[in-house]
Amino acid sequence: MSLNERTETAALVKAILEKKWEEFEAMEYAEYLLFPDELLKRKKDGSFEKTPVMLRVPREHETRKARLSAREWASQEGLDPALDPDCFDNMDTMCTLSIAIRNTTEPYEAFEPDPKRLERIYDRPCLDAIWAKLGAYRSVLDPRPNSLNADETLAVIGVLARTRNIAPLAALGGESQNNLIVTMAVEYVTSRTSKS
Repeated sequence: MSLNERTETAALVKAILEKKWEEFEAMEYAEYLLFPDELLKRKKDGSFEKTPVMLRVPREHETRKARLSAREWASQEGLDPALDPDCFDNMDTMCTLSIAIRNTTEPYEAFEPDPKRLERIYDRPCLDAIWAKLGAYRSVLDPRPNSLNADETLAVIGVLARTRNIAPLAALGGESQNNLIVTMAVEYVTSRTSKS
């Protein structure tokens, strides 16, 4: 993925994470939330063909099913996941996307249930973009706090220091975990350089 494509994908993900709930236009079907989105495919003239889809964050049983499908696929291709983890991870991603990308009409069947066909139809950067958006939708569903104010940050750092255990981080959403770790790193470097 080029720098420009990564920047565009990051902007799409940031836009998703900054939305208010009403702006998602999410719908519920068969006890799943579905988010309207689109698959992009670069055309000869440089523009993108946009295919409307629904995205559904896979649940754990579906994630396991995707992993098993990826292992079976790897076996068929003679690929050892331990020897080529990046290639296996790509297969796992395709299997997960084949579950997550849904049609836009009831009963919202899988858009392309065959992960091999999905990767043949769409270029990898386009699939990377929808994968990143799926991760953003997963974050939106996370009930854990996604941001901390300065006092809360200090309180969590205090608990980590007192217990000498990172287990309390599990109570935070992914973004707040990342921000907290970066804050601790910056504070550590700042305190070390100010003593010199």
